[in-house]
Amino acid sequence: MISIDQRWLQALLGPEGVSRSTRVASHTVLVVVHTVTTLTRLLDVLPAFLGDTRLRILYTVIDGSPFGPGAAEFLADIGARVIPWESAVANHFDLAVAAGRSGDLHLLSTPLVVIPHGAGYNKYRKQETGNRKQETGNRKAGLWVRARSARP
Repeated sequence: MISIDQRWLQALLGPEGVSRSTRVASHTVLVVVHTVTTLTRLLDVLPAFLGDTRLRILYTVIDGSPFGPGAAEFLADIGARVIPWESAVANHFDLAVAAGRSGDLHLLSTPLVVIPHGAGYNKYRKQETGNRKQETGNRKAGLWVRARSARP
């Protein structure tokens, strides 16, 4: 997991965090990262927040994703202000944004917005239990045999 100096964490989340800031941010947005893929999707929509000087953006990597390795390194590469997942759960933020529903998101005591992340994310697929019949086309042998036998 991400190691972070306790003093740095206190500067980000503690009461002196506002007074030590170079700008006054009245709201804090937590970006919850599951994987590198979800992070790239979140980076697509974050410009909507970045222009607002009233917002402070913090990032966290949610525990438990088997595809999570690499996300913390990616965040370090882009210079993101990252807090541990345990701190994200222990503190309240004005808004949390995620691009996935997996993991322990329910532990956050923050309003949460989940955005779609990839093709088919919100598609509804009709699921029929116990039916192996194809949805499209018809491969019944009887029709094929009748069609072939009807030829001149």
